[in-house]
Amino acid sequence: MIREIKGRHVLIALLVFFGVIIAVDAFFVTTALRTFRGEDEPRSYVQGIRYNDVLERREEQAGLGWSATSVVTSTRVEIGVVDAQDAPVTGLVLDARLRHPADSGRDIELALTEISAGVYEADTEVPDGRWTLVVSTPEGPPFELEQDIWLQ
Repeated sequence: MIREIKGRHVLIALLVFFGVIIAVDAFFVTTALRTFRGEDEPRSYVQGIRYNDVLERREEQAGLGWSATSVVTSTRVEIGVVDAQDAPVTGLVLDARLRHPADSGRDIELALTEISAGVYEADTEVPDGRWTLVVSTPEGPPFELEQDIWLQ
């Protein structure tokens, strides 16, 4: 036996349908706002304006001919810096961090100290996963290093 569809049945079906759509949208919006904090790069506008300065620093670094090697384990980070003649570069003050690709809240700041000529080390716990090693000199000769790291 087939029952007749009345106006209240259509109204209830529409209210349930749109209620489900609104509930799912509210869930997605809430989840998105809780997990994404917004702009991940501080002062990105200023950084864009100063991009020519970055290019100049990179050109100066290329002129120096410095190169670096890195060793990252679960307990330490080691960076070796040599000049164009493969002589160790000593006395650098390096800013370094392990940057997480998806969550800047998980970034690890590194306190590098020179343990031998041209070799800088930081003892720290590094969780498994993908990281980007970012090293630069805040003062003095320009030096930057960015390297993708996978720890298993």
